[in-house]
Amino acid sequence: MSKSLNARCIRRWEVEFKGLCDSKVSPWWHKRDLRGYIRECALTTADCMVENLAYNNAMHDFFAENGDDGGWSPEFSVWYDSSRREQYRKEALSYLNEEASNDEIDEEIQNELEAWND
Repeated sequence: MSKSLNARCIRRWEVEFKGLCDSKVSPWWHKRDLRGYIRECALTTADCMVENLAYNNAMHDFFAENGDDGGWSPEFSVWYDSSRREQYRKEALSYLNEEASNDEIDEEIQNELEAWND
């Protein structure tokens, strides 16, 4: 992929809201919202994707090293919060910049929109 995860998330959020961000269609959403609020939501989506992948990879490695599959435990927290967190985030971002598809990004967007309705 030629564009970063952040850029693709921003674009997919814009596509999702383009028809709604028009004062003729919606009394709540305006074109200016695409560059402000929607952009922030897109960056949050990208960050969540990175954090989730980093966490899942760390849990897998922690389980392989320690044989403990208890979820987020105090032992895992100490293990993950050392220098490992940034390394896992860096690897996850690198992977998602190259491998995340528009379908995966769209699915994350839909999950976030469903959470808005809860």
